[in-house]
Amino acid sequence: MDHQRIKEAINRQIGEDPLFTDKDKERFYKNKPKRRLRFPAAPKMVTVLLAFLVLSGSFYTFVKTDWFEQSSSPMQDEKDPTEEAPPAPDPVPEEPTHVKVEKLKEVITSMPSKSKAKVVIEQFHGVEAEFERFTKENDTDGRKVNLLEVYYSFDRHNEPGDSSAYIGPMPPTKEAFERGDVEISLKLDWVESENRDYLNEATLLYLSEEGDLIEENYTATGHHRDFIKVKNPDEPVVMDDLILRSIARSVGKEPGAITKRDLLYLEDLTINASHLSGIYEVDEDIEYFKAMQSLFVLKLNQAIIPGELLKEVPHLDQATFIGPTVDDLSRVKEGLQTITYLNLINSSFRGTAEDILELKSLNIVRVDPSVVPNYEELQFEGMDVRW
Repeated sequence: MDHQRIKEAINRQIGEDPLFTDKDKERFYKNKPKRRLRFPAAPKMVTVLLAFLVLSGSFYTFVKTDWFEQSSSPMQDEKDPTEEAPPAPDPVPEEPTHVKVEKLKEVITSMPSKSKAKVVIEQFHGVEAEFERFTKENDTDGRKVNLLEVYYSFDRHNEPGDSSAYIGPMPPTKEAFERGDVEISLKLDWVESENRDYLNEATLLYLSEEGDLIEENYTATGHHRDFIKVKNPDEPVVMDDLILRSIARSVGKEPGAITKRDLLYLEDLTINASHLSGIYEVDEDIEYFKAMQSLFVLKLNQAIIPGELLKEVPHLDQATFIGPTVDDLSRVKEGLQTITYLNLINSSFRGTAEDILELKSLNIVRVDPSVVPNYEELQFEGMDVRW
């Protein structure tokens, strides 16, 4: 069956006219709804974004490129042997001695533990030089206490375990500091107990900027709550024989061996001049009284220390006058402004309650009521009057 016969047979069935005429096509396309774009601006946005990325990359390449850098050669990379090396940075300046001392004092007054004290000491290049354990009677209750006394030496170049650290006699002499063998010496006294060990006393030695040897001491149980200081503690004391013998009795030394260090630790002083005729008046170098920073109790028997000297004793707390010493307090009141206890019961005092009230820190006074008839004024001001 050929194709022509097939076509004729189909035409006889469906007709020779086409199913869709040109008019049908025209009407279809004319009435067909136009398709609307959901994101008509998307192509433009994509185009702008691509352009921005291209421009950004180009700009980054431009600014990161040194257009004036010439290509280096192996010869250019090599250093000129005649060229000087850049100067080394300045070393960190060493802290002055007095700054280190102040930092050590801050740690000591904070009552550190043994471990904390050891860490700080090593930070300042302190090396243990000497230690001793011993037993001592407690001054307050007489009980035995175990003490550990440790000396440390500090040098600008010391390191823990450094064999070159100062190992000379402790405490070091002024000459050892002047030679530079040691910068700072520190002694710590620990009370050792089963519960805990606590710092009892600390002593610092160092040279001042003026070249004087300075000794500073801190006692946790002392009457004062700060370091006390003396200049050139090993210097011998040149005073009148009566005063030297009085100091020697208090510190347990021979009069000729008394030094300024002994004055620093002097706590109780009695000057007895009752064997002399008249009143013994103390007239000594004011620097010696400045050194008496631990003096707490003073007794004067037929002796007097003028107020301008007594006022240099910073922690004086108790004063007793015996015999024909003071008729009133005019000569001594300047040096008694820190005392809390005054005993005039066996003295030649003939003053008034107003005289006594000029001592601003006074809490307790012993006085003969027949001598001071208006003693009630003292009681009215809150003072404890005893006889």
